[in-house]
Amino acid sequence: MGILRKRKIAPSAGDDNGIKESLLGDERYDSEGEGHGEPSPKRCRVTVLEQTLSYLTYIVGKVAELILPSWLPFGGGGKKLTDAQRQRLGDLTARLAVKYDQDAHGAQLERLWGLAFPDLPFVEGKTKQWQEMGWQGDHPSSDFRGGGFAALQNLIYFAETKPLAFQRLCFKLQGKRSDWEYPFGAAGVNITFSLPKILGLKGDASPSTAAGRGFLALLDSCEQAFEELFCLTFEVLDRVWLEEKADYMQFPVVMKKAEERVAKALGKMPGSLDNLEAGLGL
Repeated sequence: MGILRKRKIAPSAGDDNGIKESLLGDERYDSEGEGHGEPSPKRCRVTVLEQTLSYLTYIVGKVAELILPSWLPFGGGGKKLTDAQRQRLGDLTARLAVKYDQDAHGAQLERLWGLAFPDLPFVEGKTKQWQEMGWQGDHPSSDFRGGGFAALQNLIYFAETKPLAFQRLCFKLQGKRSDWEYPFGAAGVNITFSLPKILGLKGDASPSTAAGRGFLALLDSCEQAFEELFCLTFEVLDRVWLEEKADYMQFPVVMKKAEERVAKALGKMPGSLDNLEAGLGL
């Protein structure tokens, strides 16, 4: 497996990062104002009406955010968050906010090493051995800064609860692989970073997406629903990778397709992790 580092994508020829056309499309005035640099009275009245409606929509949205955060549709009816959902969602969002700190989390990093390389003694500091696990440098601390401490916790959970799947994906032991494979460790950080967006998790507010509502339903029966979802998403990512016969430069496309599959399956309100796994075709 080739060991890869981050690559910069150069802009295409002639790309000066400028906007080539109006973001709002061509603005046309009525004939009375055309050619004089001023809109017609009719256009002014329409503009005032549009601004008023936009302002009212904004106000209604803000009121809804205050009134409805605990009342989300589950399968058609409105249900208040259960105590377990509220507690576990709060714990999750707090954990996702924890930044990776090498001094505080070094022991957990050593734990991950032992799970990935059980026959090798842990090496303090930088070593190219980390790249065999798919980190983009000689030490994963810089990668973890992108996904926070939760990314490290998720990988440890994956390795401890599903060791065979962890080894299979980490070291690409199954399927016809590319000469330039996706980096496993960095992919785990990407998944940890993307899941809160898929679920619509923002602070301690209730999820704002259909996928998030499907996820909330899983929290009642499984305290580790987020970690389990991480593992399933990793499996989906690897499956899409093999289906697409992808290489390193196609990773963003593969990641997007994996996210879409997971979001769609959660949006169908699976109700249990077994049903979610079946819905993902795993």
